[in-house]
Amino acid sequence: MWESYGSQAPNWATAGRVLAADFPQLHVNFRLVAAQDFIYTLALAGAQGSLPDIVYLDNWGQGGPLIESQSVVELLMPTRFPVMHGWWFLMMQGAHPLPALAFLRWLNDDPHWTAPQISTGPMPAIDREQSAAAAVSVVKNLAHNIRTNPAIDPDAALSPLLSMGAGCGNTVDVVNPAVRFIFGNGNLAIAELAFDENVQGGQVICTGLVHAFLVLRKRNNEWKVLYLWPRLPDISMANLLKGFASLPFEKTQGMAPPVPSLITQQDAPQKIGTPHSYELSWRQDQPAPAAYIVERQAANLKGNELTWGQPQITFVNPMQDRNVVSQPMIFAVGVPMRWRVWAIGKDGQIALSEWRTLQFTN
Repeated sequence: MWESYGSQAPNWATAGRVLAADFPQLHVNFRLVAAQDFIYTLALAGAQGSLPDIVYLDNWGQGGPLIESQSVVELLMPTRFPVMHGWWFLMMQGAHPLPALAFLRWLNDDPHWTAPQISTGPMPAIDREQSAAAAVSVVKNLAHNIRTNPAIDPDAALSPLLSMGAGCGNTVDVVNPAVRFIFGNGNLAIAELAFDENVQGGQVICTGLVHAFLVLRKRNNEWKVLYLWPRLPDISMANLLKGFASLPFEKTQGMAPPVPSLITQQDAPQKIGTPHSYELSWRQDQPAPAAYIVERQAANLKGNELTWGQPQITFVNPMQDRNVVSQPMIFAVGVPMRWRVWAIGKDGQIALSEWRTLQFTN
C-alpha cells in the first residue's frame, strides 16, 4: 500500500492499528511517497511490474492523473475512519487483487459490527416487518430518482442518492439491501440499511458498502420514511442513536405533541460571526415532548434553479421548565439555509413545524 504524502501528516496510522488488531497475521508493505513525486513513481512501478495493490491520496491533484494513466477501482466514501478524507484506489494490475478488494470492503464495514443494544422493549413483529419493507422500497426507488413511492412521508425532505466517489458517475441501483437493525414502537422506527451501489457513467469502476440511517413514522396505519441520511458516518450515527435510545417509546397511545411554534425570524438577512453559529428559538407548549429535533438543509443553486441538499438532524433537550427552547446551530454563509423542528411525544408520535429560511453574510 502506498500513501501520497504532502503537507499534512500521514493518515494511515489509525486505520493501520485497527487492521493489525483485526488481522494480526496480515502483513502490509506500507510506503509513503512524496506528493510531488507520486504519479511519476507510480508510473515507474507500473513499467517495472511492481505496482502497489492499494493507493491512498488526500489531494485530487494526483487523483485525476491516476485515473487517466492506470486501471483502478475507486472506493465509494465515506470509510469508517473519519480522519481519512481522501480517496482510496485498488490498482487492477497489482499482485493481490482479491485481498485488496477485501481490504476496501473492510474500510467500509467493521467485521466486528453488532447491532446496538437499545432498551425500548420488543417492537411488534408486524411493525418491524412493515417498516423494514418501507425502508428498502424507498431507498431502491431513490436510486432511480423515483419519488412517487407511497412509503415516502409527504413531509419528508429527501435528497437524491448520489455516489460518493470523485470519478464514479451516478448511482443507478441498490444491490443486496439488508436492514442491519430496527427498533422503536408502533409509531416510530429507527433503522440502518446497508447496501451495495450499482454506479455507472463514471471514469472508473467503483465499489463500496453504504450505511443509510432512516427514521420512519406510522401515518394512517402505514409506515412512511420521514428522514434518510444515505451515508451517515459511524460517529454521527452513534450520536443520533444515543438520542433516539433516550426516548421512552411508551406503548400506551397518547396525545400527539403540540406543533412547535418557531420564533426566529424568517427570511431575514443576518450577520454572522466566526464560528458560524446562530441561535434558533421556538415556543414550548406544556406538557413538553420527550425530545425535539432540529432539521436543517443548505440550498444548492444552479443558475435560477434551487434545490435542497442532504438534511441534517440534531437532538435537543426539551428543558421541561422553560416556555422557550433555544439551540445554537452552525450555518453556512452565502447560501440559503432552511430549518424546522420536530416535537417527539413519549409514545413516538411526531409533530413538525413549518420550514423557515435564513441567509447569512459575514
